[in-house]
Amino acid sequence: MPPLLVKASIQQAFETWGLPLALRVDNGAPWGTSKVVPSALALWLSGLGIHVIYGRPACSTDNAIVERDHGVLVRWAEPERQPHFAALQERLEWAADTQRERYRSPQHLTRAEAYPALYTNPRTYQRQRDAQLWDKQRAACFLSSYTFQRKVEKNGRISLMANTYSVGQAFARRIVTIQLDVQTHEWVISDEYGIEIRRHLSKELDYALISNLQLAKRHKG
Repeated sequence: MPPLLVKASIQQAFETWGLPLALRVDNGAPWGTSKVVPSALALWLSGLGIHVIYGRPACSTDNAIVERDHGVLVRWAEPERQPHFAALQERLEWAADTQRERYRSPQHLTRAEAYPALYTNPRTYQRQRDAQLWDKQRAACFLSSYTFQRKVEKNGRISLMANTYSVGQAFARRIVTIQLDVQTHEWVISDEYGIEIRRHLSKELDYALISNLQLAKRHKG
């Protein structure tokens, strides 16, 4: 599914159930990237105050309950028998509603009865207020947890996610380390000895780019 459709589906869920405190996600697209960089989707979620938790690569047992639930949903929804996407969506909604509201556990409780707080989440969400709910500082805190290493190109520049930054030709071919200063929102670039050599204001912490999931569109990361 295209990333923007994934985001729209997430927004629909948030409007129904409110914002979660945390979200465990896969490492693959669109949640993660093929490189050790955060995705725009993860930066959007973190800006909404949602703690993004990545599972260990190739360790589906870390998320065993959800994986099992996906299998049940596939068997109940029978996607191969649905004539089009809208029909599959309707079938998936029926399956989820049945599991939540009708299917009873050995303790004779539905999930709705066992977890009534699901219906009283105070962290409400409206997609038309997304820009007001999204907080740049929260996204910066998430981004600052990453440390990147790059080899400076012969023209003295490095590539980071969607952008390029100047380091200086004096550092061409050398390995530098990059980390975000969470207070100033600047990329701090240090040489191989840990000495700071350059700072640049981050171009990645831009709500318009992040909300449109465009961080990886212009340059290689």
